[in-house]
Amino acid sequence: MTPQVRAPYLSQEVASLKQIDMKSSKGITLVEVLIASAIISVFIVALLSVHTLYLRSALKNSSSIQASYLIEEGIEAARFLRDSAWVNISSLTPGTDYGMAFYNGTWQASTTALYVDSFLRTVTVSAVSRDSTSRDIVTSGGVNDPNTRKITSSVSWVSNGATTTRSISTYLTNIYAE
Repeated sequence: MTPQVRAPYLSQEVASLKQIDMKSSKGITLVEVLIASAIISVFIVALLSVHTLYLRSALKNSSSIQASYLIEEGIEAARFLRDSAWVNISSLTPGTDYGMAFYNGTWQASTTALYVDSFLRTVTVSAVSRDSTSRDIVTSGGVNDPNTRKITSSVSWVSNGATTTRSISTYLTNIYAE
């Protein structure tokens, strides 16, 4: 057997290697924390972006829903006028835009533009023509039907610098005609 000689400097090297190993493991832990923080930060930014997109679309949809209610209310106001007396509808000038206002417990048609919040609602009355033999509604020709009117309710509003308009139409007849 050969005697092993221990050099005093060898134990110092091992001790310094252990210190280097401990220092490098602390550094790796710090790098791991930084990488994890970056991943979490990217995830949070992505969540906030999705949430912002959701809020924008929800606000856009709320305007569209409110406009739909106002359009339907315009048609209902015209029905109310018809139900009160046919002359309320037949006396309106065809092709003219009317604003509908609820005043003193009744609906009234006015040629003044009326805004509801930031929405401009108009109701347009059009004359209706019918085929003289079949009595079907026709777009051209035919005979004017004094007991039927086409009602178009429209709502316009400004969203993101652009004007959006929605409309619906229906026919009202004089239900009290003899």
